[in-house]
Amino acid sequence: MTLTANRAQVAGVGRRDDANISLGPIENRTTPRTVANVLRTAILDGTLSPESPLREARIASDLGVSRAPLREALGILADEGLVDKIAYKGAYVAEANAKKIAQIAGLRKRLEPFAIELAMPRLAGGGRTRVVHALQEMSRGADGANLAMTIEGHMSFHRAFYELSEHDLLIDLWHSWEGQLQLFLSVDHQSFANLHDVVAEHERLLAIIDTGDLEAIALEMDRHVHDQIEAG
Repeated sequence: MTLTANRAQVAGVGRRDDANISLGPIENRTTPRTVANVLRTAILDGTLSPESPLREARIASDLGVSRAPLREALGILADEGLVDKIAYKGAYVAEANAKKIAQIAGLRKRLEPFAIELAMPRLAGGGRTRVVHALQEMSRGADGANLAMTIEGHMSFHRAFYELSEHDLLIDLWHSWEGQLQLFLSVDHQSFANLHDVVAEHERLLAIIDTGDLEAIALEMDRHVHDQIEAG
């Protein structure tokens, strides 16, 4: 996809103030993790738009939580790359930087086939179950038109190959770009008329991985990542 036109959010065009949007209250036991989960979902499904300010007092009141767990939650999301904390200004929803996304795509096209190759000995038994569970999560998200769940399944699918590779540097690279990739996918998935198309893309990729043909896997990953960036 081109990172213009219907991808204006990725390029950070305009800043919307989400002051009138309500997310709460949180009814279950309140911890920094539960607060982070609520905010993460709101960011990934577009309820909270890129670059919008995250005003602590308003959000704490809206969610019915104290500011201490909220601040910890914002720290968690900052570590994930979903929130930018700016000194003396506060916290803002991060934007997916177009240049960085293109750089990530270039790395993924070259490194993900290697991660898959290294993961192959473990893509049986528990390793394959993990990948299949990610596909199932994507499918459940698509069935319910749940963008956040679909994205989490999408991320889990690809993350599995890096972690099953047991290559520390590859795993570190994945975690270094994961937040930006999540933000990009939250916009990218909205371009699909049907979220089941996302599932079908990954079923196709897994079928090719199952052949063990490294050349075919590399070609499919090039197409898979290229389509995410150029199609649309």
